[in-house]
Amino acid sequence: MSIVHDNIIQSYLADYETDTLTIKTLRCTDKIKEKTNVIFAGYLAHTFDTAMKDSIIFDIQEYPLNSFLREELNLISKQKCFGWPVLYETENELVEFFQTHGYKVFEISSSYGLCGWVFAKQMIVSRKDATGTELHLVLQ
Repeated sequence: MSIVHDNIIQSYLADYETDTLTIKTLRCTDKIKEKTNVIFAGYLAHTFDTAMKDSIIFDIQEYPLNSFLREELNLISKQKCFGWPVLYETENELVEFFQTHGYKVFEISSSYGLCGWVFAKQMIVSRKDATGTELHLVLQ
């Protein structure tokens, strides 16, 4: 199960100057209160659906590029004329761009609310527990 399973999304911010997308989350139980930031470094683009207050993450995982292109062809085709996620002519050119530049596809699935896709080079999880102890994990 994901390290951010059942975390509530508090906010997200795409920072185009630093090429990062940060999702701030909170996990609260009777025993613990943890703040966790999911940082997508080398951020390129994202698309989120059903973004709403108190969205709950089910999982965030790397998704195979070829599977994404096959299964989300409609999404990519509709956005191509806007240059999303990048300008390209053919699907092979898009795959080559991702592979050459080291981009990965990350899927955010939800138990409730926000879900979608992030294109970035890596995902870093930064967790701070109630004592202030901080842990950084480079997961992808």
